[in-house]
Formats: sequence, structure tokens, C-alpha cells
Amino acid sequence: MNILESKDLRKIYGAGESEVRALDGASLTVKNGEFVAIVGTSGSGKSTMLHMLGGLDRPTSGTVVVDGRDIFGLKDDELTIFRRRKIGFVFQNFNLVPVLNVYDNIVLPIELDGNTPDKAYIDQIISTLGLESKLNNLPNNLSGGQQQRVAIARAIATKPAIILAD
Repeated sequence: MNILESKDLRKIYGAGESEVRALDGASLTVKNGEFVAIVGTSGSGKSTMLHMLGGLDRPTSGTVVVDGRDIFGLKDDELTIFRRRKIGFVFQNFNLVPVLNVYDNIVLPIELDGNTPDKAYIDQIISTLGLESKLNNLPNNLSGGQQQRVAIARAIATKPAIILAD
């Protein structure tokens, strides 16, 4: 079964002589359980593609289907909920909430959805990533590697259908 599909994704910024084609007809199919890497030089559109695959940015044209749903057929509020439940993100700059401690950053997407975190599962993630002693720290008191591990923990805490890591 395909967990993620994109067809003919295009993202064009500007017009005329200042037009930039960040993506020009990108298609991709990822099967359930498959690991895929998108590689290319700086500025080749990797982040743009990941943002569209995750519904963070809308394409100029093309489609993205995640877990059987055409995500750009969803209204903005539906897409927000779908993303929170089905897509885990690890951003280049981690996007941790600076006023929340490590534990609260990890469980934030679960609580935003009105759910109670699965304590055993969250504890397992925390242990696997070696964050037990950092749970009360704020992000600015962590090393870059520790911040990255918190971002990974947050991305997998909701048990998403896919994880996109930039």
C-alpha cells in the first residue's frame, strides 16, 4: 500500500523574468514502511517538496495523497488536524516552543488534539533518545543535538502515518 504519493508537483514563485521554478513536475510514491531520501544540491527544492508533501505549503499545481487522502482537497482547518494526526515533522531548525520544557514540547501535538499522551510510549521514546535527564529543561538550555532529539521525539509521539525530516 502507498502511504504517500505526489503527482506532478509544481511550485512557482514570482512571474516573468523573476519567475523561480522551485519544483517543476515532481512525482513520488512511498510504500508503507519504506524509507526514502530526497537528495540534491542546496536550493534544488528539497525543503519546498517536503513542505508540500506535509501540507505546510500548497503547490502551484499537482497533488499529494497521504494515507489515502488528497491533502489539498481539505479545508485549512481540516488539513491542520490531518497534519497533526498523520504527519510527523522534524524541521531543519527544530521549531521547538521556547517557553515549553522538553516534555511539554514532546507531547504538545497530542495535547493540541485534546488527547492524553500514552505515558508508556512517550517514556519509551524519551528513554530511547536519552532525554530522561532533560525533561524539565527549556530548549535554549539544550545542545543542538539534544534539541534535534526533542524534535524527533515530538515527531513520533503521535504515532504518525509518515515522518518528514528536513
